Amino acid sequence: MSIHKNTAEIILDTAQIIVQEVGFNGFSYAHIAEIVGIRTASIHYHFPNKEDLGEALIARYHKQSLTAIAQIDVEAQNNLEKLRKFILIFDGPVQDYCTCLSVMLSTELPTLSEKVRVRLSQFLTANLTWLERVLNQGRREGHIKFEGAADVQAHKFLASLQGAQLLARSFRDKSRFEVIAEGLIAGLT
Repeated sequence: MSIHKNTAEIILDTAQIIVQEVGFNGFSYAHIAEIVGIRTASIHYHFPNKEDLGEALIARYHKQSLTAIAQIDVEAQNNLEKLRKFILIFDGPVQDYCTCLSVMLSTELPTLSEKVRVRLSQFLTANLTWLERVLNQGRREGHIKFEGAADVQAHKFLASLQGAQLLARSFRDKSRFEVIAEGLIAGLT
């Protein structure tokens, strides 16, 4: 049983790298099989079709995101620091001129299965809910300042990070992400 889990995880790891680089519609099981060194039948064993793979990818990504956010909540001293650490999550893919999985999947939304779209929406909602909480707490504690509702600010924050990834990728210039990320923090202090 552990062999199947390990193979499934390797397939998911490989698929995620490919999706973050070329998109969900930019690869086939043959691409994964070639990289991993297995037959496509092995991929179909774990993920009968590409929609199953997509759903597993976003479900795993969501779980990893919740774990990362929980870790931020434990490690950060205040809510402004939480936002800085959250930015670092989005900075990771930028280092390879990629985007996070949610950004790439969002760009292909019309072609994704309903299950993948629902999972993506759940992922984004969880991030927005967390951001709203952090922004509200930070404002109450005096670490963060902004005008208007926290839910609107959360949307602006997340959209800015996603857009910053796209700009950095488009221009192959990491500094474009950094400038936007620094501007987000500066606008809250």
